Amino acid sequence: MKKLNKKKIKWIVKEVERRELCVWTIAQIQKITKQHAYRVAKKFKNCEPEFRKPGRKPKEITDEERKIVIQTYKEIIASAVMIEQYLDEKRVHIGHNRIHKILLEAKLAKEEDKKKHRRTWIRYERKHSLSLGHTDWFDYKGRQGIIFIDDASMFITSHGEFGNANTENSLKVFKEGLKWGIYKQMMSDHGTKFENKFTDELEEVGTKHIKARVKYPQLNGKAERVVQTIKKLWKVLGSMDKAVQHYNYKKPHMI
Repeated sequence: MKKLNKKKIKWIVKEVERRELCVWTIAQIQKITKQHAYRVAKKFKNCEPEFRKPGRKPKEITDEERKIVIQTYKEIIASAVMIEQYLDEKRVHIGHNRIHKILLEAKLAKEEDKKKHRRTWIRYERKHSLSLGHTDWFDYKGRQGIIFIDDASMFITSHGEFGNANTENSLKVFKEGLKWGIYKQMMSDHGTKFENKFTDELEEVGTKHIKARVKYPQLNGKAERVVQTIKKLWKVLGSMDKAVQHYNYKKPHMI
């Protein structure tokens, strides 16, 4: 049976009163039963149809929930979804929408209109660690930072902070990450910091260098997303080292 809106209800009442169409025909047009058409006509004959918001009323947020969410946020500095997962592991369930409301109240989160609309995208990731890595340089407060991220686990295997971004510093940080193992492939952009010397030295240790397509930033989007997170943590914690430490060992990852 079809759901009736205000316009359809008014039409049913009007047509039943006019008696030009039989009730069976009116019901067929609106895809409802004859009995329901009678009920609608009788109920709304002398009154305007009003619709209340469907579903039960939302439960009030308790002080205990606020306390738990704010303490957890200060501990792991993560989004509502991540906090929900973290609390579920501790057998405390608070829905992420509820958590987001609490964070908004405490001014620890903000509304983002772009995220309110459903997005169609496909997440790609490797099954095994060290099969693919991502790297990217970024600028923060006049300093140049670089990170190397494992695609499967999203773990930052190495990072560095310098006065300038160049190939030598890229290679230095890459080699620091070899303690975790050798990447099969490493993806970067087409920046001058990742030119021939960088490619050659990666191949010497057995890592194939892949460059994202020009004007197609989505391919290295994971690195850019992690950079955003590191900048946020850097601002709160005061240094890149502390930000990476927190990201790797305290912030839950979506694996």
